[in-house]
Amino acid sequence: MQPAAAASPSFGADPASPDTEALLEAGRLSTLGELVRGLAHEINNPLFGMLGLVDLLLADLEPGSPDHKRLLLVKQSGLEIKQLSHALLRFARAEPDGIRIVSLHRVVDDAVELVRYTTPEKNVELREDYCQEPLEVRGSHARLGQVFLSLIVNAQQALPAGGVVTVRLERDGDWAVATVADSGAGIDPGIRKRMFEAFTTTKSGTGLGLAASSEIARAYGGNLTAVSSVGTGATLVLKLPLAGSAQ
Repeated sequence: MQPAAAASPSFGADPASPDTEALLEAGRLSTLGELVRGLAHEINNPLFGMLGLVDLLLADLEPGSPDHKRLLLVKQSGLEIKQLSHALLRFARAEPDGIRIVSLHRVVDDAVELVRYTTPEKNVELREDYCQEPLEVRGSHARLGQVFLSLIVNAQQALPAGGVVTVRLERDGDWAVATVADSGAGIDPGIRKRMFEAFTTTKSGTGLGLAASSEIARAYGGNLTAVSSVGTGATLVLKLPLAGSAQ
């Protein structure tokens, strides 16, 4: 007697499986990108008119007068909104492209600018410490931007009572080294062993950020590691081979 055939899988993936969760997250992020693009355009149109009107009003007022000073504050606020809108558009438009030579300084600058304008953690100071020499690596500007956004946001979330996040860029031989360090309580050793595995997280959300960042680093010939001791903060270290190096 032949053994009974295994039951064929039902239509659709297991809604609780990691693959399904990853697909749902990818779809959510794609939709979010479309919403961000639309929102940025909707903000820019009335903002352009508002700033133009403010300039006309400023021309009719005496410099240094109370009304002139108030309008300058309005203009400054409008320009900050404009910068935020442009930063959101740059990130939302960044489609994953093929591997090419990119400036790591530009990638990090774009990520830091977006975090500065969008972060809710106003009690967290974001510091930058970049080497002067160019650091060019082979990869996708969009994908590497995702990595740095994930690292910086994770570092900020490790500081619920406030603190400092420091982003550094330096060269180590044929390698570009980027570090994102926080002044928080550090990472529990049990979590640190699994922190680059998908769905490992101590916060709400999917836990895909660091796992995806690690995969992107490996895809470009590099690696992502963590250095931490409980009570002394955490440092995430991204190493990528410099373009043209033997690595």
